[in-house]
Amino acid sequence: MPANPMADFAVPPDEELNLPVKPDSGSGYLIWPMGETITMKYDNFSVIYPNYLDSNKTVKLGRRIAAKDAVPEPTVQDLHEALASLNVRHVIQPYKGYSRDAISRWDNPGRLLVDLEGAAENGIVGMGTDGAFDLDAVPDINDDNDKENNGRSGRGKKQLLREIAKVIPKLPNRQKRIEEKAKAAAVEAEKQKKLAIQAE
Repeated sequence: MPANPMADFAVPPDEELNLPVKPDSGSGYLIWPMGETITMKYDNFSVIYPNYLDSNKTVKLGRRIAAKDAVPEPTVQDLHEALASLNVRHVIQPYKGYSRDAISRWDNPGRLLVDLEGAAENGIVGMGTDGAFDLDAVPDINDDNDKENNGRSGRGKKQLLREIAKVIPKLPNRQKRIEEKAKAAAVEAEKQKKLAIQAE
């Protein structure tokens, strides 16, 4: 009798699954514009996760704007490029994960810290009369028409999210990534079709 009766069930070392080491979520941040790497104070910046703009996510999973205004599967890189094109200062934290959606923590990690004051100076975000960001004037997520919501204009963080969502589909890197993903899906579908024919 062998010393270990379970030895036959052991996985050989060359077939073992080796997961990469998870990086420290507090490390590896990038600042835009790069010239402010040392001087930028981002303690009071607002957080934006890709889930906030993802039309494939439900409100429970983090979508903050209406699905008709959102875009499918935005990444942190998409958000960065959109904010850079809008000239809004921000910090990229690529290893942070959205706590309410476990899938996105692995498949689409990262978040951005955004300077809402800079966005207000650029006219993208509105401020109230008291100097605070006009978050109370943001329409509910299910409202189809802002005018129906007591005439409120909806200028605040959600307005910034809508502006980002308008820019993202035009980004060349995103368009290239979507084309490559479609080609890979077509190749995989063709492979599965051939396997199905061979199995018959």
